[in-house]
Amino acid sequence: MTLTHYPLETNPEYLDYEFLSIGPKGEIRKLVRFTRMEVADTSLDIYNLAFGDYDKVGNTIDDDIITDNKDPNQVLLTVAAAVLAFTERQPEVLVFVQGNTPVRMRYYTMGIATHLDGTLKGFDIWGNIDEEWELFQPNRRYIGLLARRKATVAGV
Repeated sequence: MTLTHYPLETNPEYLDYEFLSIGPKGEIRKLVRFTRMEVADTSLDIYNLAFGDYDKVGNTIDDDIITDNKDPNQVLLTVAAAVLAFTERQPEVLVFVQGNTPVRMRYYTMGIATHLDGTLKGFDIWGNIDEEWELFQPNRRYIGLLARRKATVAGV
């Protein structure tokens, strides 16, 4: 079975990407939000990726909840689609991802490993392990990830 991502809606600034997770628990609104990070090296343009259930009233993300709507692969593909859409508008930025628990970080790492040759093949991805950055390798226990679109050469 081939999965596709859920349809995405974005805000005028292209920083928030909303979608509905559809499963046995009904339709659950999710949000992917990109926020520019302040870093010591001002030559780096890094955006944090926050993801979780969306509370429209408070315009907040609940990233602690475990929804378990039986659609984890489709949800991950949709988050990847949001990264693709965001970096299409800003191809030079780095996107930082960090799970709020080791289990969630492992889940993200496994999802990236699964889609490296497909959805994410146009990205360079690094993982942080023991406070050092390395090119992403499957089956490593990273504490954070950075991704950037691969540079393209005109005419190629």
